[in-house]
Amino acid sequence: MTTATYVDDLLVWSKDCDAIINDIKSDYILKGVGAPDYYLGVNVLDEAWNRKGCYTALSAETYIENVVNKLQEMSGRPKFPEVGAPMAEDYHPESDTSRLLDPAEASMYRPFIGSGIWVVTLGRMDVAYAINTLARFSMAPRLGHLQAAFRVFGYLRHTHKKQIVIDPQPLDWSNFHSDHYNTWKEFYPDAEEELPPKMPTAKGAKARITVYVDADHAHDKVTRRSVTGIILFVNGTPVKWVSKRQKTVETSTYGSELVAARIAVETVMEYCYNLRMLGVEVDGPAMMLGDNKSVILNTTVPSSMLNKKHVACNYHCVCEAVAAQILTFVHVNTNKNLADIMTKPLGKTQHMKLMN
Repeated sequence: MTTATYVDDLLVWSKDCDAIINDIKSDYILKGVGAPDYYLGVNVLDEAWNRKGCYTALSAETYIENVVNKLQEMSGRPKFPEVGAPMAEDYHPESDTSRLLDPAEASMYRPFIGSGIWVVTLGRMDVAYAINTLARFSMAPRLGHLQAAFRVFGYLRHTHKKQIVIDPQPLDWSNFHSDHYNTWKEFYPDAEEELPPKMPTAKGAKARITVYVDADHAHDKVTRRSVTGIILFVNGTPVKWVSKRQKTVETSTYGSELVAARIAVETVMEYCYNLRMLGVEVDGPAMMLGDNKSVILNTTVPSSMLNKKHVACNYHCVCEAVAAQILTFVHVNTNKNLADIMTKPLGKTQHMKLMN
């Protein structure tokens, strides 16, 4: 049984939900009790999908429809552009030289960003890069930034029915294999995963963690900071997505990919801990998929030494996780790396392929 609360909203998962709800009713007055169909802006859809054991999906459809209508009315535009990708491939907001918005226009820009952030929270990770990038200019937005925000919501209106299917089946790892962690025992003889104290006895099926990681080197033309992209799956369901500009300026693709890999490792460890504290056994090691062969080779086979301190720290963080069998780090083709959608604007064809 699991119960989730958000302020005064309550969700219960159990084989006998009615018994739990009745128990709660003995202390609280509950309204709108029943199978959820809309929760915090998310449509909860119950039907059969063409995947084994999949009967539930989450969609931001209703929220997107409502907010697009509201923003269109606010902006005075009859319709946002219908596009196949949220941001143009060649657009760099940091290099935009169009005129600064006047106070009224700037005030209109900010609800676009706030609504977009909530859309990303509701599961639309495909606009995470665009929204996070445009959010950096909330205090001094330009006309180009506002037009880019129009495009994001035109894209969302065009794709408002997209859903995240709750898939309990583990992702297929048959095409990926790595046993290099055994070679690290000489360097990290005591490396092992730190299990949470007082964790409950695991029950039910195991959960498999798969994480895609990528970095776009020096994407920001002004600061030359890279962008980290991460998508983490528990079994077949994406539950965590990250699109964030890195805090350091890396002088090489290798360095930016190591930063992203270290963040992904920490994210895997966080979810392993959370699952175990929920009484779920982790089917480990987790699988981390990246498209930079140099980083994967150097962190899975002892063959290199790094002198730059922060790069070396990232490097050893990944290596130690591999040695402790927390995860394996395996190569995936760039065109199939789902995290690529979180690091930069993509063309319509590739964007839709990865999103689907």
